Amino acid sequence: MIKLGVDLQNFKAEYTGGLNSFSLGLLKSLEKKCNLNIYTNKNSFPFLKKKFPKSNIIIFSKNKFFSLVKYFCIIFNFEKLLRYSENYTLENLKTKIDNDCDVLYSPLSYLGIYDLKIPTVTSIHDLQHHHFPEFFNIFKLKYRNLMFKLTINNSSAIQASTNFIKRDIKKFYPHIKNKKITVIHEGVSDDFKYSSYYLKNNNYIFFPAQLWPHKNHMIVLKALKFLYQSKKLNLKLIMTGGKFSAYKEILYFIKKNKHLSISYLGSVSFKKILILYKNCKFLISPSIYESSSIPILEACKIGRPIIASKSESNLEMGKKIKINFFKTNNYIDLAQLILKIWDNKKLLTSQVDKNKKIIKQYSWDNISNEYLKLFINISSKKFNF
Repeated sequence: MIKLGVDLQNFKAEYTGGLNSFSLGLLKSLEKKCNLNIYTNKNSFPFLKKKFPKSNIIIFSKNKFFSLVKYFCIIFNFEKLLRYSENYTLENLKTKIDNDCDVLYSPLSYLGIYDLKIPTVTSIHDLQHHHFPEFFNIFKLKYRNLMFKLTINNSSAIQASTNFIKRDIKKFYPHIKNKKITVIHEGVSDDFKYSSYYLKNNNYIFFPAQLWPHKNHMIVLKALKFLYQSKKLNLKLIMTGGKFSAYKEILYFIKKNKHLSISYLGSVSFKKILILYKNCKFLISPSIYESSSIPILEACKIGRPIIASKSESNLEMGKKIKINFFKTNNYIDLAQLILKIWDNKKLLTSQVDKNKKIIKQYSWDNISNEYLKLFINISSKKFNF
């Protein structure tokens, strides 16, 4: 059985976004197939220890001096100094990882440990800062630019969730060899159980997403306002997710349009998420840019139809999954789509039935086998670092 190291130094147990859903879903399945050594911070240790009782959870925290050095390196783009200081600070951890693991895997977008004797694999989830720099402050832009450069240049292999992200990596880092990037789709948790779809009993659109600009909340809000003004339809929308940089604009819209049936519940429990999925009429995924949409997979698993933007990753998912698409930044097109399919029982039940069969391919048990194959293949080869 392969000994897999997992870098979760920057894991935040309280975060409820797709990155955690991805990491926890994949690792829970891999725990049955690998000997996991999970390296994390003190705050996340109790959560991960409970989540992965069969794995070895190791606490490692960087000192405050290193944090200052890292901040300095990011501001002034000192790549070599950051790499040197990282190696110096993590010297003991690197030795332990080299001795205890066959491969180190980083699921959180960035490779945080360099120059190991063993191969490394990193999952890169998006490069949206290249497309939408206006979504980030100056420090975050510098951070992403430097960390992705170090990650891509120093990882033995890169995993992407869609061919779109693979093309994006090649576009912005053209020196990377094609064979270094492996496409493995995301999976869906077995906690989502299929529930029969009754059109009359489901009366709201469900939108689970953190309140980031690229999640495109405003296009949905504008579409519902347009339907109210043009067709006198006050359709219900329920949103969940943490308060991030798009929060103020969204909250302002909701307060200004109190007559609309729009509810923002904030971050809610997983139990509540399941109830909201089960009772919704549609799942909506209107993102401008992302690697792939886990909520789309979750909606398929629980048996709900999907409305989604024509983003590159959504269109790629739509080659297998039945999705109702609208033009990404066109709220009128979205409104017209909602109007067209809202009561189309034949279409919606047909989509739900087809997706119920397709979603079996996306179980974490199946998807984790592809990761395991990558880890085994990479650990059996000799790499020159």
